[in-house]
Amino acid sequence: MVPLALALSGGGSRAAGFHRGVVAGLREVGLLDSVGVVSTVSGGSVFGAAWMAARGRGEPDEAFLERMGAELSKGFIGRTIRPRLVKLLLPGYTRTHAIAETFDGLFFEGLTLSGLPASPRLVMNVCVLNHGQTGKFARKGFKCVGLAPPGGGVSEWAPLPDYPVALAAAASAAFPVGLPPVSLGRGRGGVPEGWGTTEDLRRMKEFVLTDGGVLENLGIETVLNAESEFAGWDVAASDAGAREAAWGPEGLRDRVRGWLMGALSAPVLERIATVMNQKEDRHMRHGLFAEREKSWLVEALREPEVAARPDLRAYLAAEPERPARRVLMVRVNQDWDHFVRKIPRWRLLGLAADFEARTGRSAPDLPLWDDLPAKEAFLEAVGAGLGPAREIYAAMGGAAAAERANHIPTGFSAVDPSDLKVLSDHARWQVWANKAVYWG
Repeated sequence: MVPLALALSGGGSRAAGFHRGVVAGLREVGLLDSVGVVSTVSGGSVFGAAWMAARGRGEPDEAFLERMGAELSKGFIGRTIRPRLVKLLLPGYTRTHAIAETFDGLFFEGLTLSGLPASPRLVMNVCVLNHGQTGKFARKGFKCVGLAPPGGGVSEWAPLPDYPVALAAAASAAFPVGLPPVSLGRGRGGVPEGWGTTEDLRRMKEFVLTDGGVLENLGIETVLNAESEFAGWDVAASDAGAREAAWGPEGLRDRVRGWLMGALSAPVLERIATVMNQKEDRHMRHGLFAEREKSWLVEALREPEVAARPDLRAYLAAEPERPARRVLMVRVNQDWDHFVRKIPRWRLLGLAADFEARTGRSAPDLPLWDDLPAKEAFLEAVGAGLGPAREIYAAMGGAAAAERANHIPTGFSAVDPSDLKVLSDHARWQVWANKAVYWG
């Protein structure tokens, strides 16, 4: 388990622009060198894979971030479609293959999975439509639930040393209708023949891969799995999801567009709807039992003789001795007031206790949850001041700029350079604020 894992969400070019600011912010606060795993989804996979490719070539992070910004400002759609209009008529060659070629020319230069850096370890998450589970591309190859050699009982990595990183990143970002799924076949250059823990999987001639965000759009699930080689104890997460807006059909244009989308991708969309429903059901089942365990712990801890309970001693004995997990959550859909208001009571109590242990003095009284000036004054008094974050936020343009970030579209079209600066600074102030409050 690595000390710090970085999860980069989906969200097309908006996500890539936002992740630029997260990486810059982590460098500024001294955490970037601690990152041992980078778990990515969709637009985050394009950014994360390009970043790792640049590191593999010895390109400094600052230079890469500048170059990525320049490419995002040009967009990828026009540069993908115009030179390949005729090629797109060929059977088996899709828009996803086309944009993978664009990414390869701009960022990867023919890089294959085996050429990815050993550290940080990059894992690109996809959705395997065959059985509705997460698949992973990494330096070792491809892995998903149920993929194992004949006679194997657990999932193993199918080695794909020559598989293009550009195509793996594009598969992670291939959300229909814009980008069709990618087929990973059997045999040479694909999954070995006979691999699969069930007869159904062994009979599959190809694994159909689409946007990892169909199952989980943050990339966090991979790094929270304690049994995974990509597990991280502390987690920095970059969430490029914007604020949800109300929706309603606007008229004939929307109905025609819906009909065309359905006509083009009805089978795939139907399968995605089924997979998303199954995933939500699994998530709720796990969540129910997690809440049950939490309630048991709270009930037990309230008993007077907690240390004497044999069931609690046995529970703790099975858990490794570690400090409390730290999480740094950076979101497009967050402004200053939201961040301060959402600092929980348990964290304020912890900061107060740390202050008293460090100084031998009594901490200030805890502020009310909705008294934001009092909260900021409390944080300053106990040594978790938000001054640097506040300066970046103000220079960015404050709440108006945060609102503007929520309206920057996804997709891979061009992003205005001024919007890219807003996205970057919007991420940077949050990295500084989270580091001050939650990192200690």
